Amino acid sequence: MRRWTAPSVIGWTLASVVVPGVAHLRAGRKRIGLIMMGIFGVLLISAVIALINANALAGLLLDPIWLSVITGLCVVGGLAWAANVISSYIVLRPAKLDKWGQIGTASVAGVLAVSVVLPFGLIATTARTSDDALGSVFKSSPSQSIDHKDPWRGRDHLNIALLGGDGANSRKGVGIRTDSINVVSIDVHTGRSVVLALPREMENVPFAPGSALARRFPPPKNFWLPPGQGRGSADLLNGVWEYADQHPEVAGHSANRAPEALKSTLGQILGLKIDYYMLVNMWGVARLIDALGGVTINVEQDVCYGVGRSDGGVVKAGNRTLDGNEALWYGRARDHPGSTCAGADNSTRMRRQQCVMSAMLTQLNPSNVLLKFNALAKAAKQTFLTDIPRDLLQDLVPLAQQVKGARVSKLNLVPPAYNPAYPDYPRIRKAVKAAITRSRGTGKPVRAETATPSPTGTPTATPSARQSTKQSSRLDTLDSACVPAKAGA
Repeated sequence: MRRWTAPSVIGWTLASVVVPGVAHLRAGRKRIGLIMMGIFGVLLISAVIALINANALAGLLLDPIWLSVITGLCVVGGLAWAANVISSYIVLRPAKLDKWGQIGTASVAGVLAVSVVLPFGLIATTARTSDDALGSVFKSSPSQSIDHKDPWRGRDHLNIALLGGDGANSRKGVGIRTDSINVVSIDVHTGRSVVLALPREMENVPFAPGSALARRFPPPKNFWLPPGQGRGSADLLNGVWEYADQHPEVAGHSANRAPEALKSTLGQILGLKIDYYMLVNMWGVARLIDALGGVTINVEQDVCYGVGRSDGGVVKAGNRTLDGNEALWYGRARDHPGSTCAGADNSTRMRRQQCVMSAMLTQLNPSNVLLKFNALAKAAKQTFLTDIPRDLLQDLVPLAQQVKGARVSKLNLVPPAYNPAYPDYPRIRKAVKAAITRSRGTGKPVRAETATPSPTGTPTATPSARQSTKQSSRLDTLDSACVPAKAGA
C-alpha cells in the first residue's frame, strides 16, 4: 500500500473538487471512482446543453416552480460536493500521516468542504430573492389561463405601454402622474418593434366610446382638478392615471382602474389594443441607481433643478458618476427663466430620461448585478408596477431576446411635427399603422419628425418636418453620446 505524504493528500483532495472521483481512482477505489466520474460527466453534459439552449430556457428560470427546484438542487448539490471532498480526503488514508500532517491536511479538507458549499448557497439565496422580487412585481393570474403553445392567442403583435411615473413622497394621497409615456409594438414572430413616444401634455385625449370617462368628459373635456391636487386635467394624457385613481365614482372601483383607464386611452389615441403596461416609478429608479452605485453620464452642460427651493442644486457638466438623486433630476429638470443653467422642455426631458435608462442598462453588467443583487432586488420591488402576469414571463423572456437582436423603429409623436395642444388623432393613427406596417419590411425606420401621413397613409416629408429632421438628428446624437463608451467596462 502506497504511503501518502501531506502534499499529495492535499493535491488529490483539491483535484476531487474539480473532477469528483479522481482521488478514489488514485487510492485504488476504481468502481466508486468511475461511478462518481460518470455522474459528474452527465451533469457536465447537461450543463453544456442548458447553456446552448440558454435563450429558450431563460423564461423557465423565472417560474416559481423552477426557482424552487433550483433552490432544492443547490442544497443537494452543495451537500453532495462537500461529501465528495470529505470522502476523497478519507480514502487517501490521512491517518497514516504524522500528527502535524494529519492536522494540516484535515484543516485544508475542512476549509475545502465549506468553500464548495458557498457557491451553491449563493445561487440558492439568489433564486429565493429572485422569486420574492418577481412575486412582488408580477402577480399570478389564476383567472387567466395561458397556453404556452400560443401565448399571444393568434395575434401578430404585442403592445406594451412603458410608463415613467412621478411617485414622489410629496405626492402621497394625490396619485401618480405618468410623465413619460411610450408604447412598444412587438412583432411576436420576428421581434421587430416600433416604439411610439407620446408627449405627456397631449390634450383632449379620447376616451373609449360609451365609457364612464367619455360620458363624464365629452369634448372639449376642459375639467380641471380641484385646487390642492396640482395643475392638471383629466383630458391631459399624463393626468388620466391620476384622475382615474382619485375618482372611483367615475372610473370604477376596480383596483386596476388607473392603468386600465390609461391603457384604454392610449388604445384610442394609437388605434391599437394595449395588452399590458409596465410603470417605472422615477423615484424608485433613484433607489435602483443608488443600489447600482451610481451611473456614469456625459452631462453636456450644468443642469439646475429646484431653482429657488431649499432642495435645489446643480448637476455639473462633464463625465459624471451621478447618484440616484442627481440622475433623477438630470432627467426631470425644467427650464428656469433667468437661470444660468440648462433646463429642459418636455421633448428634451424625455430624451434625458431615456439617457438615464440607457446608462443603467449599459452599466448593469453581470458582475454588478451579482455583487449588488439583493440591493437591486429590494429596490426593484419599490420601483415597478405591471399587469403582466408572472405565468407569461417564460414566453416573454424569449420574445425579449428576439427583440434585442431585431430592428427597432421609433415614432416620436412630439412637436413640431405633431402639436399636442391640438392633436390630430386620425392622422396619428394613420402614422402608427404605417410605422408598424413598414417595420415588417427592410426599409429604414419611420420617425415621426419626418413623417406626415398622406391621404393613403404613406408618410411623406413636409418643409417643417425636414427642418425638424436636423433637430432630431442632433438630439439622437446627444442620446447616444450621453453614456460614455467606457461606462460598461
